[in-house]
Amino acid sequence: MALLSSIILFSCSKEVYFSGISENSLSEIRENYQKINYSKEDVITIIGPPLIKENSDNLWIYRTDKKRGIAAFKQSVYNKTLKLKFEDNILRSVEEVELN
Repeated sequence: MALLSSIILFSCSKEVYFSGISENSLSEIRENYQKINYSKEDVITIIGPPLIKENSDNLWIYRTDKKRGIAAFKQSVYNKTLKLKFEDNILRSVEEVELN
């Protein structure tokens, strides 16, 4: 009986599902871009290539999403879009848009 209960509880445990750029990379960019002149190459090294490039390659858009739950019933923890704006190949602006 105890074994069956353990299996049921384990199968219902909540897992974390994450997609997009990592939270640590996002924090690094957001906290340091005003002190460090990140180039486009630096940004690609830290968080990877953007999902979308617009405005003559000076606006880069990333997406990040985190959900918790079992596969059939996921609940969104956050769903964000990150907009990076460059000027003369240097990161000048970081804007987060919450989509929840």
